[in-house]
Amino acid sequence: MSFSTRWPGAVTLLTYLLYLCNYVKAQNETEKLPTFGDKIQILGAMERTDQDFQDGLALDLFSPKNRTLIVKQNTAPLGAQFVTGTTGEPFVALSNYSYIIQMNETANDLIAKIEVPYDPEMLNAMGIQEANTYVATLASDKMSWVVDDSTRNVHRSENNTRIIKMTSLDGEYLLVGRKTVDTSNIFVQYGQGATRTVNLTGGVGIQEAEFVDGFRFSIQASKALTMNVDLKHGIDGTTLPAGTQSLNSFMWIVNTSNPSVKVEAQMLVPFNRNMLVALRPAGSSPSTMLTVAKRALNASSGQFTPVHKDAQFVRELPEDRIQIPGMMELDGQYIILVTDPKAVGGSPVQTSSTTASGSKPATASWVKRTQY
Repeated sequence: MSFSTRWPGAVTLLTYLLYLCNYVKAQNETEKLPTFGDKIQILGAMERTDQDFQDGLALDLFSPKNRTLIVKQNTAPLGAQFVTGTTGEPFVALSNYSYIIQMNETANDLIAKIEVPYDPEMLNAMGIQEANTYVATLASDKMSWVVDDSTRNVHRSENNTRIIKMTSLDGEYLLVGRKTVDTSNIFVQYGQGATRTVNLTGGVGIQEAEFVDGFRFSIQASKALTMNVDLKHGIDGTTLPAGTQSLNSFMWIVNTSNPSVKVEAQMLVPFNRNMLVALRPAGSSPSTMLTVAKRALNASSGQFTPVHKDAQFVRELPEDRIQIPGMMELDGQYIILVTDPKAVGGSPVQTSSTTASGSKPATASWVKRTQY
């Protein structure tokens, strides 16, 4: 047999051997990657540690000192429908487990990011856009998954979603997706109908919704329910407390599908600073002049009364919203009252533990939930 007739077979064999060698090499490299529970060495002196894991998780960080960390798998995390820090729903889990990262010591001096991979084909089958993927962090009260658009980065060329600008890695993380056509911030319109309805899932977690003017709700509900908010023009001055007037010419009407469902909620009620200046041209101080008041949902007369007055907190520029924590009842008509400025440093009026308007004093978990 001539050399020319043996040459094609030799080339084929050589090609196969090269392929097999590369395949084994790739397998060995994969096997070398750490998995859950393995101890990872973190370089010090601000040297870069770029660590990939077998399932595609990647940690990229700089640390001033040598440390170690481990990544654990939680196969029964909090439901992905409980999301805070953004708006829009529904959210779903894009993985059947979460990651728990534990450093060997408290470390708040890192420059770090976390990358979690997603499967584009799976997203397409679920009707989720890549731009609607988030790496969520379990809140300190363990009642919601927190997302932050200011530290989120979707890296489409590598099919992963990141949290950047991290100074600490300790915590629990879950890849979630939002099943909406729209991306980024999503706001609810006032009125009735499916697209103007907030759907709440019952359970231990917290969900959030924000309307087009900034009226925002953070709600924990014991059972599933829906919520709509309408605007109604016209406020009878005789229904207001003495010495007050309404900032707006309208009221917000909050209506849920089941008012008897036990809820614990926080409301952020927006106010128009220009309207306040127009009413008090000689000087206006929102923090000493504004109070949210409420009356029954179907009331056509009757007085508006302040909602848990001492718990209200005016969050001024740039936000201009009034925060009301500890709400135990949502249904009702709401307005913003304008009063004469209070003396700076004046003693607050004491109230009972629960008011007739259906609220209770702020608890630590709600007071801390003030950044959105």
